[in-house]
Amino acid sequence: MTRIRFDGCDLSLSSRHPGAWTVVESGTWARVKVVRTVSRVARWLSYAAAFATALLALALYDEGSKIVIAVIAAVPAVVLFLFSMALAEAAALPERLRNAPADAAELQASLAQLSRARRGGVLRPLWRTGRAAAGARELVTPWAPLLPLVNVPFLVATLVSALVTPLLVLGALAMLAVYG
Repeated sequence: MTRIRFDGCDLSLSSRHPGAWTVVESGTWARVKVVRTVSRVARWLSYAAAFATALLALALYDEGSKIVIAVIAAVPAVVLFLFSMALAEAAALPERLRNAPADAAELQASLAQLSRARRGGVLRPLWRTGRAAAGARELVTPWAPLLPLVNVPFLVATLVSALVTPLLVLGALAMLAVYG
């Protein structure tokens, strides 16, 4: 890895794949680490909300119409889980963009191998081309994981869900103590 200083940024040239050089900004690793940590916290909050929902469903199982409360309590768990998934995808974005030239070269090589394949040995090149083509979606729309993170209603719902989750856990434990 070769390090250079350019325009106030520390840049690293890396050649992981033969013939493909990528420029890596060293400051992105710290930001990616923060995003991954927030993603883990949101995932744990979603697990806590799901646990509270399960406790509510257990406590209100015999109450016919009150089970709707348990269903409504599942909303924060789902919102927080989706938020954590979006953050995890956003954290993987720099690596995906860095590997895009190599992925495109792999797709081109697998298509060339498929076109040269003979009648009997077409299964392996077909499988390789299918796997490479499935990864090509990420080459075409690298910004797609960021879309939920710029949606203001989704971010507001995430904030409300994160604030409600501790109260939901306490309420579920109280309901279990009363009805359980």
